[in-house]
Amino acid sequence: MAFRRNILQKLRHAVARNLFRPKLGDIYAKASPNYRRKYHRHDVSSYELAFVTIGDRTFRILNISYGGLRVRGENLEFLAPLYKSGQLVHAGIAIMGSSYKLPVRVVALDKGMAGLSFERIQSLDEQFLTRFLYFMDAGILLKSLPKGRVGDIYQNPAWHSYGGLNGAIEVHLHLDGQSEVVEAHVFYLNGLRQDVAIFTSRGISVSCMPKRELKSRDKREILVHVLCIMLGLRQVGRTDRLDALIQSGLTKLFRPSNKTI
Repeated sequence: MAFRRNILQKLRHAVARNLFRPKLGDIYAKASPNYRRKYHRHDVSSYELAFVTIGDRTFRILNISYGGLRVRGENLEFLAPLYKSGQLVHAGIAIMGSSYKLPVRVVALDKGMAGLSFERIQSLDEQFLTRFLYFMDAGILLKSLPKGRVGDIYQNPAWHSYGGLNGAIEVHLHLDGQSEVVEAHVFYLNGLRQDVAIFTSRGISVSCMPKRELKSRDKREILVHVLCIMLGLRQVGRTDRLDALIQSGLTKLFRPSNKTI
């Protein structure tokens, strides 16, 4: 059974690599100058969700990509010897409560900020990054959907719908009279099922279709993916409308017990 589960997990990762890897030159230049880089740098500076630890010091990550990351903090001078020598070190990367050690090199150091590049990335290293960055990339690729392509519930003008990747992802946002997002429905394909997260004033619910009982770790993973999609979508519009929803999701994610997810 464990062997079969590992095979299925590898298959899902293979599908995710092909499905969610963005095509460079698609719509990148329209949204941000960062899109013209080899790897898009995802801005996570508005939230305390990603950190890097080198030695006994931990810093908050400002942006991250498949190529590396940038941090801001005090007492970054201790990185100066690593910057001058170009020495490769293993850093602990923590994103949304999950952590992993990756080989990094200090490639920039200036005025309270430092740039780190990922070096000698192996398949397992990339697998850790893809849990988050693939879905952020997917969020970036979303486009507005016309009413003719969404269900009856979303025909009301207050609903604004976005989709992409040939229908693999849909995000529906309900705006009130002050253009504040008061409800959000996020759907994405995950193998043979569709995962769903609903954000309302009453809280966040996570499920899948076809309906089945989800374990706590499965619900947590769905919420992580949905938050990454929303982080990507936020960067395209350069808007803070999604901040309250994202923050509520992070609060739920970081609760001592995730049994309520």
